[in-house]
Amino acid sequence: MDADDVFSEIRDVNLAYLMLAQSLARRNPVEAPVRLGMSTQLTAIIAGLSAAQIVRLAESDMLLCGVGLQERSALSALSDSFGRHDMQSMHAAMLLAQVPAGTL
Repeated sequence: MDADDVFSEIRDVNLAYLMLAQSLARRNPVEAPVRLGMSTQLTAIIAGLSAAQIVRLAESDMLLCGVGLQERSALSALSDSFGRHDMQSMHAAMLLAQVPAGTL
């Protein structure tokens, strides 16, 4: 994979992420910042972008999203297939809610 392929893949991921973020922000502006791991102000800005602005922003060669799982405990809570229980998703959500909101 050469550099052009990598940049093309990054732009595709950016576009998919921004479209998802905008959809979540418009559908549920209270829940979206928590799910996306970003501030309420940034979530509101993304919700208000036009399609042309989303495409232009996605064309960046920098990845606009990142893995929100910095803590081993959060990753473990989401991926532990041996200890599955009814409250596992609630436990993971509580751990992730403690992570400070990031910005692009």
